[in-house]
Amino acid sequence: MVKFKTGAAFGLALILAFAMLLAACSNGNNGNGGASGNGGTNGSGNGGAAAAGDGGTQPANEPKEEAPAKTAKLRVMIYDRGNAPEGMKLTEAPLLKWAQEQVKPLGIDLEYVAVPRAEAEDKLNVWLASGQAPDIIFTYDTNTLFKYAEQGGIWQLDDLLAEYGPQIQKNNQKALDEAGTYEGKRFAIPALRANPHVGPAMKIRQDWLDKLGMQAPTTPDELYAVLKAFKEKDPGGVGKDKVVPFAFPAIGKAFMYAMSGAFGINPQLMGNGTDMFGGVWKDGKFVSNIATPNALEMFKFLNKLYKEGLIPKEFGTDVNNQQFNQYVAQGVTGFVENNDSGWGLTDSTRKAVPDARWMPIDPLKSADGKQYAGGAPDYGMFIMIPKASKEEQAIAAVKYLNWMADPANIVTLQSGIEGVHYKVNADGTREVIDPEKNAKEVDWYAGPGDLEIIQQGQPMSTPEQLKVAGTNAKLFDVDYYVNVTTKYDSVFANYTPPAVILTDPRPFAQKNQETIKKFLNESMTKIIVADDPEKEYDTMIAGWKKLGGEQYDQELTDAYAKIGYTP
Repeated sequence: MVKFKTGAAFGLALILAFAMLLAACSNGNNGNGGASGNGGTNGSGNGGAAAAGDGGTQPANEPKEEAPAKTAKLRVMIYDRGNAPEGMKLTEAPLLKWAQEQVKPLGIDLEYVAVPRAEAEDKLNVWLASGQAPDIIFTYDTNTLFKYAEQGGIWQLDDLLAEYGPQIQKNNQKALDEAGTYEGKRFAIPALRANPHVGPAMKIRQDWLDKLGMQAPTTPDELYAVLKAFKEKDPGGVGKDKVVPFAFPAIGKAFMYAMSGAFGINPQLMGNGTDMFGGVWKDGKFVSNIATPNALEMFKFLNKLYKEGLIPKEFGTDVNNQQFNQYVAQGVTGFVENNDSGWGLTDSTRKAVPDARWMPIDPLKSADGKQYAGGAPDYGMFIMIPKASKEEQAIAAVKYLNWMADPANIVTLQSGIEGVHYKVNADGTREVIDPEKNAKEVDWYAGPGDLEIIQQGQPMSTPEQLKVAGTNAKLFDVDYYVNVTTKYDSVFANYTPPAVILTDPRPFAQKNQETIKKFLNESMTKIIVADDPEKEYDTMIAGWKKLGGEQYDQELTDAYAKIGYTP
């Protein structure tokens, strides 16, 4: 194992990359979450001396040949999370410039097209409808893939992958075996999720629990008691009027996966695009998450938290997670559900509260004693090529992804350039050269995996490996680093049910899911803030049925019955 020597937490990502998602992801449409978490593959880079002003240092894997006389213009989608450091612009970030130089010898003139993460699915639909999509696009939603495959809106990739993607086939075989096909033909190249033990999980301020002499909650009722104690006893000493027991952003960003599991909703079943696990299987039928008595109980629980000031009054307007992130950074909140392992949360909170320690907790037990986590499959996002792209762009797209699947390029695009952002010592350890430089130039986009789309993250390290790496990195608390990382991994390893993969198209869902999702997200907010949550819930169910919610469920019932599903 390659080890690190640095005082920066983010430096560890060069070898550990233990929690890459997600998130992606941020929000996956089948309850797996998108790949997007802190504490994942962090890195940065540039295209050489001119791009970063590094005094002439050249990257070790600089292109060795001139570009061909004929080049193909290739436009590639990239998520913009609105988190660029001052003075930086995503499409001009150092690693993006480096990649542009690297692929010139392949005959590729590379351009990145940024799209706000929260608007990605809507933007994708507009692009494809207008024929203006970039040449590489992606989604986490199988329905989106099936819809565009059925409509002839994306390239069939079997032949292109066979001819131009040998490294993709070698690196991503697990993902290719599981996903990306429609009616037996390949229409997407799925990203490889190197560590599937990732996703949304509940985290709590362990230092607050310790001060109160309380244990981590194991049921929703115990969680309520803990949140009340946070509010009333103010263990962080931030002022009772400032305590935010449960940081909770706008619906659509709120990550209610683990919360819905606590009320008996199953992550094994396909979801409807909302930030909840998929649903339940009852009497031989699929029932959508929101249409279950379980969901009503969850909404009533959240409504109680809202009325008692245990979640923010303004959560409905926090559509970009800005207030959520501030609560974490200010050290005023004690409980969250997100994709972070806990290490990234702690790293953020410690700037205000040096003794802060976030820790993942096991999934809360539902009324029947079950515990659910929504770990990831071996595949992540679905990478597609619009049919509007010409053949030369389609070829260039697969060549670009094949270049990206090279192990050396995976490391660089996740972690930075050797000689610019880290150096390799005589003993084989990797040492970050300038942590502040990495934070400014790379961590904010390479960390969530927004550039290295062909592989999300790196395989999970063992506790022994984490200990060695943390010691060499001179982290502020090595034992905590090992504990928080292994705990996060164990949540998904122990409580994620086996994945069930559906491959048949669902025409109704393909046509109507986005409309249904938008309606449900808006309705959930109304329920949580309502004086009478049950009345508002009934209004949501009536609207859901009017939009065809029961037809949506019947389509899924048929799909699961066809594969012989049993819970």
